[in-house]
Amino acid sequence: MKDFSILGIEEIAIAVHDAQKAAFDFFTLFGIDFNEQWELPDENLFVKSTRINGTQLQFIESTSKDGVVEKFIKKRGEGLNHMALRVKNLDALIEKLKSNDIKLIPEEPVRVEKIPPFEGAIRYIFIHPSSFHGVLIELIEEL
Repeated sequence: MKDFSILGIEEIAIAVHDAQKAAFDFFTLFGIDFNEQWELPDENLFVKSTRINGTQLQFIESTSKDGVVEKFIKKRGEGLNHMALRVKNLDALIEKLKSNDIKLIPEEPVRVEKIPPFEGAIRYIFIHPSSFHGVLIELIEEL
């Protein structure tokens, strides 16, 4: 098995009803501007983002009543949605996770050619919360 490594915490995503308001409230309290935003139409998602010491802090808002973030908020309320780890050699890590019966969603990594704030293509996959202490963990590999 090839080695993999965790390069750092890429992002912390907080699910909210109103990302603009959450970003404004954060700015009011802490003086940190969420100067990036984008929409991911395929995922029914609007994102307000900032970087703090290399880690993205994101407020994510559903753009659809049946989006995954909206479903999350209905079930759990606003709050931590997921954390993402930046990974080197995602395939080796996936192999290890599968050998330890860790549930992954989707079952194979998704490749995205261009997604903010990355310069190029990425691959990602999630560890299902039932497999890790109730926390949804995203694994991201920049290509």
